[in-house]
Amino acid sequence: MRQIPVDTSGMSWMLLQAPEPKLKDRETGEAARDRDSGKVLFNVSVALMMQDAKPDALVVVVAEDGLQQDLMPGMPVEFPGLVARPWEAVLGGRPQHGISLRAIAVTAKTPAPAASNGKG
Repeated sequence: MRQIPVDTSGMSWMLLQAPEPKLKDRETGEAARDRDSGKVLFNVSVALMMQDAKPDALVVVVAEDGLQQDLMPGMPVEFPGLVARPWEAVLGGRPQHGISLRAIAVTAKTPAPAASNGKG
């Protein structure tokens, strides 16, 4: 599957809610798993904010071992290894397409170090 690396410089992300398991089958509640590792996948709902643009609500998929445990809604977060994945499928008899976002992890964003004022 084609993966397009995403340059997140100039982007700010805010966690909207606690990560939730991604479902493979909504009727049975079966969790989606990574095809290679078998790890459970989670949907991470975030607001994406960029300068001079309105915020967008997006979902980034992260495997269970990439979830930082102490994340709280409203926290600024970052996504190491973020990629965009184009997809196509036939849903309800109609062809559909889109782009999904996947990251190695979701972590709390660490604040930038304060600039030194040159005084000891």
